[in-house]
Amino acid sequence: MNRRTLEQAYLGLLGIFVLVAVLGFIWPNYSSASRTSEKISSLESKIGRLEDARDSLEAQTVAVRDLQTIRKTKCRHVPENAQVAELVRAISLDVDGIRVVDQTFTVSGRRDNVDGEGRYEGLSMIVDLEAEFDEICSVIDRCARHSDLIRITGLDISKGSKQKEMDRLKASISIDAIYLANEGGRK
Repeated sequence: MNRRTLEQAYLGLLGIFVLVAVLGFIWPNYSSASRTSEKISSLESKIGRLEDARDSLEAQTVAVRDLQTIRKTKCRHVPENAQVAELVRAISLDVDGIRVVDQTFTVSGRRDNVDGEGRYEGLSMIVDLEAEFDEICSVIDRCARHSDLIRITGLDISKGSKQKEMDRLKASISIDAIYLANEGGRK
């Protein structure tokens, strides 16, 4: 065998070795790397969408908290029942015989379907008092500031008794304590 033939044989073997290496090792790894790269791209886009969704969820959570804060400051609570004792305690004045001479609370009835949709009912009460004008206004203010929903439905004021040169007024304040309708009344 001469040298040229030997070189050609080595060159042929080298070509076969390269071909086997490419087909046996490099091509499958390249293919696998290509599929892995596609999966990585797909997962990165999913991660991006998840991050966008998380950012959106965080923004919506903040918006819900802001709306709940606004609701707490601007809206009144509607209890499950009229809670008369708590209401009377909240709007009662101290009868001192000077600024407030007399004060009575009378339940005058129940109002069904206060909102027109059957969700709320009301317990009508009348607060009769003989007091100075500021004290009468104080009862109205207490109704307006009470945490539960109270609706003032009427106000009658007339001249009351005269004590120690101070004029008293007689007031009759009609209120509705609004509460949730029972389940049987809902449609």
